[in-house]
Amino acid sequence: MASPIGHSPPGRLSLVAITRRPAAALRLVCVPPAGLGPGFYRTWAEHLPETVDLFALQLPGRGALAEQLCLTDPHQVADRLAEVIQEADDRRPFALFGHCVGALLAYATARALRRRHHCGPLLLALSAWPAPHLDAPIAQLARVMLAGRARLADLYGPIPEELLADPRAMATAYTPFLADMLMALQYRQYDEPPLDLPLSVYGARDDAVFPPECLRTWSDLSAQPVTPRIFPGSHAYPRDQARELTDRLGKDLVAARRYATQP
Repeated sequence: MASPIGHSPPGRLSLVAITRRPAAALRLVCVPPAGLGPGFYRTWAEHLPETVDLFALQLPGRGALAEQLCLTDPHQVADRLAEVIQEADDRRPFALFGHCVGALLAYATARALRRRHHCGPLLLALSAWPAPHLDAPIAQLARVMLAGRARLADLYGPIPEELLADPRAMATAYTPFLADMLMALQYRQYDEPPLDLPLSVYGARDDAVFPPECLRTWSDLSAQPVTPRIFPGSHAYPRDQARELTDRLGKDLVAARRYATQP
């Protein structure tokens, strides 16, 4: 069973251990998509090799912290996650993965770690989110938010009828999702040098929110070449393509470790 690392005061995010592999050579820290928690990555434990110890971010306002207020400042969240990663440093190298808004936060966290002069991730893996230095993410999110239930389903998935019939349950389920949308809309890209580390970008062929062509923009923010890997499915493809995605991620982790040990 997953358990938090340490004790978190109200409003404080934490890392949750999905696997318990202290002998694993590498830690993988995953940031969930909009509105969701560490459980989004639970099925990955059976697909990742034993050499990878899996952790996921727990944000306030959902899951075990459902009674706490959601955070909506992306730069504050990135700074806090960078702090938590520093506190949990056990001298093993780590990688960062994020899907959807989680990709934006993972990228911002890598930059926050660099500002702190802390050892950064050996791989930054980003899924289904375009580079934030252009207006595309904000413009597309605004269109989705204003288009109603049908377009929201493209991002979040179908809204169950039982939720629509229960306003309180609807508010509980969708408040963290809306908070994360607000967090993404409030993100501002400040000028900093490109990240000089291996960057893997993944997406879905039939993503109606952020189609594959918009993922190439990450090349602008990386000092190394970026070639997006595209999988079958929609924006929520990690659920259906967990084995395929983790297989690709595992290969990218091996390549990143090899790169890190080069002179």
